[in-house]
Amino acid sequence: MNNFIICGALLYDGTGQPPYQADVAVTGNRIAAVAPAGKLSRTGLAQIRADGLSLSPGFIDAHGHSDMSILAAPEASGKLSQGITTEITGNCGLSVFPVLTEEVREHLDKLYASYRVPITWSSLDEYAAELNRREPAINIASLCGHNTLRANISGYENKALTVPELNRMGELLAQTLHQGAAGFSTGLLYTPGRFADTAELLRMMSVLKEFNRPYATHLRSEGDRLEEALEEAVFLAKNGSRKLQVSHLKTVHPHNWGKLEHVLELIRDAQSRGIQLTADRYPYVYSQTSLSVILPPPYDAMDDISIRRTLSESPSEQKRTAGKLAESGRDWHSVILTASGCAEYSRFFGKTIAEAAEQTGMSPEDFCVRLMVRDAPGTMAAFAGMSEKNLKRILAERWVCCGTDESARPFDESIGRSHPRGFGSFPEFITRVAADSGMSEAIRRVTSLPASIFSLENRGIVREGAFADLVLFDESEFHSDADFSEPHRPASGIRTVWVNGAPSCGCGRNRTGKRNGAFLRIC
Repeated sequence: MNNFIICGALLYDGTGQPPYQADVAVTGNRIAAVAPAGKLSRTGLAQIRADGLSLSPGFIDAHGHSDMSILAAPEASGKLSQGITTEITGNCGLSVFPVLTEEVREHLDKLYASYRVPITWSSLDEYAAELNRREPAINIASLCGHNTLRANISGYENKALTVPELNRMGELLAQTLHQGAAGFSTGLLYTPGRFADTAELLRMMSVLKEFNRPYATHLRSEGDRLEEALEEAVFLAKNGSRKLQVSHLKTVHPHNWGKLEHVLELIRDAQSRGIQLTADRYPYVYSQTSLSVILPPPYDAMDDISIRRTLSESPSEQKRTAGKLAESGRDWHSVILTASGCAEYSRFFGKTIAEAAEQTGMSPEDFCVRLMVRDAPGTMAAFAGMSEKNLKRILAERWVCCGTDESARPFDESIGRSHPRGFGSFPEFITRVAADSGMSEAIRRVTSLPASIFSLENRGIVREGAFADLVLFDESEFHSDADFSEPHRPASGIRTVWVNGAPSCGCGRNRTGKRNGAFLRIC
């Protein structure tokens, strides 16, 4: 059993209140006592001196994608090394449960092939058991993804669902929520979620309302139809649990940057009408997603596996697609290649498509098509298209928490290469918010705020009886060192991270302790 006392740290308790010098005693996996420094008995407790350091609740990643990477690399180095002790997965409509058809199982196996972890489960219960068997280093709570639900009912095709199909999908959602899913997510930019109309989603809202859990959405548009997409999400939430989490709130492409003030007005209006509307954001202006999003129709309606198959079968189609890309007018100097499952392209990671294509003697368009043929599912790119001014404006909102929008990865690149946000989001977010609103507010935004959004009971706060998820750090040294050239560099300033009372990580690449995380079921 872990019995220790952290002595003399500057305590940020997660509530947003001013910090104070404190002693925090831990017994087992819980905080046993909290008091001003020197006021607690230290008898029988191992003492950890923390003079000159700060202590806070473990950080909560409100928007991650470690559903499968946490099974392949349960040490979760990228998350722990920046102070994350809990992650919300199942975002953007993609959860790895339920899996009821061979089509869905095969699709997920191909999608996550680089992790080399077969999909052997069918339900949230079975996934949670497999996750706990592998002893993850961080806690995981998961949303139930609409894309996965829909695919179990009608596959990945563009079709309207019948009433019996809608009812069956609602039953599946209810079963998954009953088993402990943290809420319901959509990815309305992706296949097959993009085929769902508002009526279909309203049926899911009726189920969500019964469980009083949040609706998290990757909006149908984050650019040209951003306002309309947000209005749809608010309408759905109003008819559901009245809890709405907007995933990675942003304004994409320069001609849409001016929409932010109206977007914030829409959000404030919804909040005034009783919608518990919150959002997450990673603190970068480069997004990262599949490179395949650049492709013209009909590929915009295909999943990455179908894209690779279709292009591979027809050299003439490859030529036509490259021609269409050339007509698009895209600035290839603003697209950075960040990952691919093909080792031959690893030398181009961190370079723009324009630079990589020049070095191969190909046009940027032919280079992109070649990447799609070789590994459409595993090829990722970062896209410049967001405003630094808007980022600062979004981070100023008290209802915005931090999400990495990334998978937990080891320090090496054995299961893929991360966006810098996978190792640096939280120090970058906290530093930015603290500069404008103070460290207490910054810590609240990454602890008690996301804990309240996702009903993570007794987490995100330092108080007697809470789970001992804790971060000890040096404020003067706390910053991100990750960039696109070296995205897996750990954050500076983290001293120790405790997960459920066990020390799990120190600073640097080589100090890891017990893996003491667990799957968290929401009741």
